Amino acid sequence: MSWLDSEQRYGAVSRAIHWSMATLLLLMLGTEWLAELVGMSEREAMGLHKSVGVVLLGLLVLRLLWRGMNHGRLEAHAHWKWAARLGHLALYGAMLVIPVSGLLAALGSGHGVELFGLPLIAPGAEIEWLEEAAAETHEVLANLLWLLIGGHVAASLAHQFWLRDHTLKRMA
Repeated sequence: MSWLDSEQRYGAVSRAIHWSMATLLLLMLGTEWLAELVGMSEREAMGLHKSVGVVLLGLLVLRLLWRGMNHGRLEAHAHWKWAARLGHLALYGAMLVIPVSGLLAALGSGHGVELFGLPLIAPGAEIEWLEEAAAETHEVLANLLWLLIGGHVAASLAHQFWLRDHTLKRMA
């Protein structure tokens, strides 16, 4: 198995980052349900949510750098190349703006941000307008992300069962 992507298969690094992010994104989007299921307090749930969000932002940066290093190694189906690019651009854009808006909301709230207990952004003065605007952006884009993920899964299944080009198999 190769670390780099090839025309036949995504490399080990691309697959590890993809599936790690997929798992963590589902955890993020389901934080409230998870908190209720296991009996977490709201403070514990928000701590987990913020920490995983910071990890996801780091993984996204790593993923974008890795994707740049592998540019041109994998090509989308010729007829759907524009749709793949647009879909990935929307996913990457949402995955970038969501954690940034979350960090801005935390900054505006004055609460600060910790990464699994380690302080990243110190608590400070509340900036109400920043908190409100960033929190609204964060929530709207998180809801949009559900739709983008659904589209991504649908496209993967269409590749596998309609186009029969084995894109899904290359990522599995």
